[in-house]
Amino acid sequence: MHPKTLYFVRHGEADYNVLARVNAHPHMKNNLTVTGREQAACASRELANSGIEIIYCSEFPRTQQTAAIINQTLRAPLITDKRINETGAFAFEGRPVPLWYGAQVPDRTTAVLEGCEPFADMKRRLADFLDSLRGVPHSRIAVVSHEEPIQVMLGILQSLADAQALTRPISHCYPVSLELPL
Repeated sequence: MHPKTLYFVRHGEADYNVLARVNAHPHMKNNLTVTGREQAACASRELANSGIEIIYCSEFPRTQQTAAIINQTLRAPLITDKRINETGAFAFEGRPVPLWYGAQVPDRTTAVLEGCEPFADMKRRLADFLDSLRGVPHSRIAVVSHEEPIQVMLGILQSLADAQALTRPISHCYPVSLELPL
């Protein structure tokens, strides 16, 4: 079995990022901004010689758009996988991001908020996604997702405590590569 390299890419800047609003539902219209499209084009150039064989992205328009721009160069199969969707802050859809963060008491990893996906459930779905990649025939894989899911996946792969993993900033369209342990 060959080692696998994962290239994690946070979507480009989207409308709700500029507005500092929560977007937890993939059916909501929240597209890339001009800056976001430029960021995706930069990521495409950066990944051009990576040998990526397949791209996975979440169901959200901003990740779909980012992956499509990146894939103009890579020309790889593109798979949508809901397991790498955004944090399930469903009850906060369209509301200011500070309200979402402020409601997480005592902290993000243990907060229980009505109408929202618990952190442990999100981590389980992301771990399941990572485990599934061990069985795919590809060895160079791009994962286009969102800040917190990428933080959590990197934390799982690096055996970090959840609180520590959540402190790592994930910039829009700045690829982070890491080997997937066999």
